[in-house]
Amino acid sequence: MRISLESGHAQATARGYHSPMTHLRTRLAAAAIAITTALAAAPVHAQVPRPRAWTLTVAGEALHAGADSWGYGPRLALRRDFGPAWGVELTAALPAFGTNSGGAALDLAATYTDLHGPTEVGGTLGGTAFLVGDQSELTGGGIGVVVGAHVTQWAAPSVGFTLGATVRTAIGVFPSVYAGLTLRF
Repeated sequence: MRISLESGHAQATARGYHSPMTHLRTRLAAAAIAITTALAAAPVHAQVPRPRAWTLTVAGEALHAGADSWGYGPRLALRRDFGPAWGVELTAALPAFGTNSGGAALDLAATYTDLHGPTEVGGTLGGTAFLVGDQSELTGGGIGVVVGAHVTQWAAPSVGFTLGATVRTAIGVFPSVYAGLTLRF
C-alpha cells in the first residue's frame, strides 16, 4: 500500500508504502528501541553481584577445652572461592588464653557458601591438626576432622560481620565459636 500526501490528505494505493518520512520514522523507532534495550540491560546486569574470589576473616574464637575450661584467642581464615558456591579455606586459630586451658589449630577445609541478599550462609568440612590443653595437660588433639558453619552479614560489598561455630575431633571432641570481621577482595 502506498501513501502519498496530496492537498493535505493521505491517499493509499495498492503499489506499496514508500515515503522518505516513513523510512526515517521507522529507522528512528528502531534506533530508539535498540538504545532503550541496551540502556535497560546495563542496570540489570549491574545488579547481579559478582563475588570476589578471596575472603579474609579476622575473628576472636572461644574453645571449649574441658569440663569447665575455655580458651580464648585470635582466629584468621583465608578462603578462595571457585565459582559461585564452592571454595577452600585455610584457618589458623590460637584460642590459647583462658582459664588455664586453650588450644591451637590449623584447618584446611572445603567450603560451601550460599548468598541470600546481603546474608551469606556457609559450611566447611576438612582436615585439622590441633592440640588442646587443660590445666597444663595435653587433653586432646592430633590430626582429625573439622566441621563448621558460619553466617556473614555483608554491610558493604566487601565488608561483613561473621558469626560461626566449629567442631574439631581426633582424640576428643572440641567445639568452638567465633565472631569477627570479614573482608572480600
